[in-house]
Parts: sequence; structure tokens; C-alpha cells
Amino acid sequence: MALSKEERGFLRGLHTRVADRALEPDDPLYEPIHQQLNEDDPVAIMQGRIELADVQTMQLFSGFSGCGKTTELFRLRRDLRKQGYIVLYADALAYVNQFEPLTIADMLMVVAGAFSDALKSDLQIDMQQESFWERLRRFIERIEVRPSGSEAKLEYSSPGHSILGGIKAGLSIRAELKTGSNFRRQLQEFLSAYLVQLQRDVEQFFEDGAKAIWAREGEDKQIVFILDQLERLRGDYRNWQQVIRCVQQLFNEHLDRLRMPYVHCIYSVPAWLAFLAPRPPDMTMLATMRLWNRDSQRTPYPKGREIFRSLMRRRISDADAVRLFGPAADAAIERLIEACGGHVRDLLRMVQEVLARTTVLPVDSGVIDRVISATRRDFLPIALDDARLLHDIGVKQNLEPETLDETAIERLSRFFNTHLVMYFENGESWYDTHPLIRDEVARIVSDEKPTE
Repeated sequence: MALSKEERGFLRGLHTRVADRALEPDDPLYEPIHQQLNEDDPVAIMQGRIELADVQTMQLFSGFSGCGKTTELFRLRRDLRKQGYIVLYADALAYVNQFEPLTIADMLMVVAGAFSDALKSDLQIDMQQESFWERLRRFIERIEVRPSGSEAKLEYSSPGHSILGGIKAGLSIRAELKTGSNFRRQLQEFLSAYLVQLQRDVEQFFEDGAKAIWAREGEDKQIVFILDQLERLRGDYRNWQQVIRCVQQLFNEHLDRLRMPYVHCIYSVPAWLAFLAPRPPDMTMLATMRLWNRDSQRTPYPKGREIFRSLMRRRISDADAVRLFGPAADAAIERLIEACGGHVRDLLRMVQEVLARTTVLPVDSGVIDRVISATRRDFLPIALDDARLLHDIGVKQNLEPETLDETAIERLSRFFNTHLVMYFENGESWYDTHPLIRDEVARIVSDEKPTE
């Protein structure tokens, strides 16, 4: 029997409530995961570092895909604003190409440009109608050199004119930063030669921006700038090693260049930086919510399951759950929670897929079986070399940073991004493999024929 119009409306309503999106902490769908645990709250740690400082700080924040990092940054923004801080937020993906290497010159442009745009969008401060992008254009134009040798072909005493070419407005520079164009590469090379001057201009812009805020809000106000989504930097099959090297240079060799005057800066960064040596200082990691304990039997962790059940009730009430899943609603939801491995995003996607496949209410248990099987297939196939590494992680429930080269980092980054491997904390950091692939990994490794 086909679903009635009313039943389809019921499913659409549920589908909206289980949509995967970053939540503000006052949203009724927000589950205060980290506030319920008797463990360090990463948001409270970052807030404490800011509140203990006099003028400026710089912190790195990260979490693997699907762990709720942006939602927790929104909580930090709310909590700081309640304490009287001026908090500006920007999404780095509006400025960077996640598949292209990011140099320190790029990063300085992105940080200042994003701060400039946030001043205007969040506070309606336009810096006397001169954004950082306009300042950057003038900075490039005013650098002068005397052409000689290979530079003679440039036609300009200022090579910046040649670099800018047809770029007529600062916003065009911003747009080009998201591309892999020749202009972007030429701009990288050009500004790398004038890095000290660029950094000075960026710092001056932050100082001017802080003064503009104080002129309107009061000189006692402290300023926080959050640049989110930089953890999405990952490259592709062509250049991932170069992207990894650039990220390492940014947040190890050039970290001090990212400290801005009079502003507390928080940058999201790729999570794999956490298991590199040396690990950047003041880096806070958001762990995956664990559903089992760190032991060979992986005994259930009741608190984690309780939190996930509460999270689901915020989206699907007990009455709606019974209508959707029938009398065995609790068992059905527990199966989906178990299969998600502790990732909220994966749990919500599986529920959405159940809703999409529902043709009769309550849904047949076979639908849940097929959704879990389809989720497992998303992880497959697993190559032999990957299976060996995954098996080793699952047995040790740990990583050995001293053994990681660029190739291993790239593989681990892929594992974390696809949720094959998860990062947990409860007094110490540890890792484990996703429950949906453990049997397959064990089978691949056991079927491997010994070399003679």
C-alpha cells in the first residue's frame, strides 16, 4: 500500500529534523555532548586560554569530519559573547581552494581578508570604505623594482602591475584565491618575495580593525576572530604530498606569523597535525563520541550511548519513533547508533536513508538491514596495504607518530576523513577502526598468503 499524503508529510518532517548541519548552541536540536562528560571540555579549554590572556592569543582547533567541530565553535562564540567579547567568525572555504597548496603568503591574505569581510558583515564596520582587499591591491601596485635581466620583459617598474593584469578590484583577488589559476600561482610567488612587507601590512590592518571596533564598542572590549574549515585542506591525487608539506610549514615553521595584534585568533586546522611530531602548541582536538571502552573486548560505554539516544530524541520523539519503527523502536535506534561508530553525521545520514526507503509505516526491519549494509559498502573495497594498517590500528588502538611519513599521513588522513579510523579521548588519546569494517579488515588480513 502506498504511503498516504499525511504519512509522506510525517516523513518529510522527520527528514528535516535529522538534516546534517552545524547548530547554534541554543538550537533545540543541539545536544550538549561535551558538557555531559566528566572529561575536559575542549570549548572550555579554549575559552579559558583567552580569558587568562591580557591582549592576544593564537590557538589551533581541530576535529575529524563529522564530529561537530563547527557546532562547538558556535558554542565558543556564544559563550565568549556572553562574557562581553567581540567575536567575529569566517568560513575559510570562501577564500581557499582545499585541493591546492596553501602558502604562508596565501594564508596571510586569507586571514586578513576574512577578518576584513567579517568586520563589515558582522559589525557593519567598513574601515572607511577600504577593505583589506583594496589595501592588498595597492600594496601589490606600490612595490617597485628596476627591471633587469629576466625581469626586463615585464614592461613595468612595478612588477605588481604585471601580476595584477586584468584584476581591477580587490574582490577579484579574493575570487582568484579559490582557483588553481596561473594568476594565483604568480601571486603566490610574487608575495613570497615580499613576505615581511606583506606581514607588516596584514598586522597593520588588524591593528586598524581593532581600533575601529574600540572606537564604536569601547576600548575595554577584547576581540576574538575564528577562521573555520581550514581542516578541509587535503589536496588530491596530484598534489597531496605538496599540500601536506605546505600545511606542516604553515602551522609549524610559520606559526608566529599568524599571531595578530590585539586579537585572539582561533584557526581550525587539519586534524592529522595532532599526530605529527612536533605537534603544534596550543592545539585543541575535538574527539569522536566513544560508544565503547578502550579494551580488547570493546565493552560498551553506557554514557556515550545515553548521549546519542538523547540526541536522537531531540529529532525524533518517542511517539514518532514508535510510529516510524514500530514497537521495537528502541532496538532499531540502538542498531543505527551502534553502526554509526560514534559519528553524529553518519547516524543522521543513515536515518535519512531509512526515511528515503520507507514505503510503509512502520518501516520493515529489513530496511534498516539494507541501510546498514549500504553504509558498510561505502567503505569498501579496502586495499590489502590499507587493511594491514587498519588491522594494526584496531589491535593496538593507537598510532605511532614516529613511524609516519608523508605517504602514511596521506593514508591516515583519508582514513579519518572517511571514518575508517576514529579518534577518542578519555584521559588519554586513542584510536580505533570503524565497527562496520572490522570483520572485513580481519578477513583480508587473514586471507593474505604468507610470502615464501
